[in-house]
Amino acid sequence: MKFLLTCSAWLESIAKSEVIKQWWTISEVKDRLVFFEWEKELIAKLNLWSRVWNKLYIVLNEWKNIDTFDKLYDLVYNTDWKKYLNNPYPIVTKATSIKSIISSTPTIQKITKKAIVDKVTNKSWDLMLEDSNKPIFEVFSFFIEDSAYILLNTSWETLYKRWYKTDTWEAPIKESLAAWIVLLSNWRFQDNFYDFTCGSWTIAIEAAMIAKNIAPWIFRHFSFENRNLLPNGYFDNLKNEAKSKIYSKKYNIIASDIDEDILNKAKINAKNAKVDDSITFIKKDLRDYKNEKVSWTLVSNPPYWLRLKNLDIKWLYRDINIILDKNKDLNWWIITAYTDFDNIINLSKYKKRKLYNWNEMCYFYSKKFETNTKKQKKYFNK
Repeated sequence: MKFLLTCSAWLESIAKSEVIKQWWTISEVKDRLVFFEWEKELIAKLNLWSRVWNKLYIVLNEWKNIDTFDKLYDLVYNTDWKKYLNNPYPIVTKATSIKSIISSTPTIQKITKKAIVDKVTNKSWDLMLEDSNKPIFEVFSFFIEDSAYILLNTSWETLYKRWYKTDTWEAPIKESLAAWIVLLSNWRFQDNFYDFTCGSWTIAIEAAMIAKNIAPWIFRHFSFENRNLLPNGYFDNLKNEAKSKIYSKKYNIIASDIDEDILNKAKINAKNAKVDDSITFIKKDLRDYKNEKVSWTLVSNPPYWLRLKNLDIKWLYRDINIILDKNKDLNWWIITAYTDFDNIINLSKYKKRKLYNWNEMCYFYSKKFETNTKKQKKYFNK
């Protein structure tokens, strides 16, 4: 089967490596998209284990030069829908068009749904009685440069929406982005891991889940479960296998913040994620770290607007610079939307790249390493 995985911008490198390390065959890579081929059992494995992807789609049909709605209808109608839609599930159609002649997404959605229903019911619409109590059947029509892909969503909700987050705080970092930074940091699990402005607490929890080898999606359901795509009991066995691979070892993750309300919510989410034994949440002012020796790994998403006034932001980032400069043995990675950070730190010592957290443009700063490339390969060679 042919699949399409989507991810956030700039996360393609690690996202692609998740595919490569499993020996799956990549056929094409585009901006935020990776096409690859493998057996259908992959549907369950990748939805269960992926830490940085958004959604997994089956490519049901594709064609180049789809420049009229009649061609779109034919492409959708000629797809073997009865193979996947053997019950009257509610059909939801979505669409995106990038640099294509066909650009009206509402019309694309209508044509797609009409062609599906025509094919399944032999154009007898009165036979199509959708049961709203059943899982939706989501079809995504994706156009890019006049090439059309008819896709079946196997994930249901986006994969970055982790199940453990029952309470949130201002400006949370996307879970897939937090996991990406932790993986990129090459944190050695036996060493200390710090987030000294834990705020949304996502980074600390994702770090603990990675260290304890907890599948990100072990406690949720997916739309593929009701499609008869996999052998009976296959997914249940896969989840039981994943549970057996969770490490019971405790890790030394220190997450601090000055706001006690944040820390109380963080503890609830850490308990939900079953990693509260590996994270120590501390009420602590960032400035206290200036007088301490901090080593090993720091990954943080410091606040930049919502909880601080402009003057406070400036001094907070000056304190961050002092801590980073003072602790030479600290390997650190920071993501922030505070653009004046460039004027505070010595950029010659650090790497900087553009990222997006949700729709907000941020910058990702990291300490330069001579052997950085080799270190980053360790995770994928496990």
